[in-house]
Amino acid sequence: MPAELTEKINSHFVAMRKTDDSPARCVALQGTIGLNVSCNIYPDRSSTCREFAIAWEHGEANDKCNKARMAHGLPPIEPPKPFIPVWPETPQVA
Repeated sequence: MPAELTEKINSHFVAMRKTDDSPARCVALQGTIGLNVSCNIYPDRSSTCREFAIAWEHGEANDKCNKARMAHGLPPIEPPKPFIPVWPETPQVA
């Protein structure tokens, strides 16, 4: 990840700039939160980002994801509803 986008935490760790703001917004995030955002260093993103799952992405809740969404005024991601196929009725032959 580009060093100019990070800030030193201690002698062993760095963090993406602006992730310590309130509410946090990574310096690499571009766009408008809630409408259309993307990471401009996605292929080179940190391990923290790689390991952070979107709520229900792998079939499990992620309270940290929903907490981050709420900090930006977005609703939590709800668990997916089960898929129930609906078959068309068979036409009756007279």
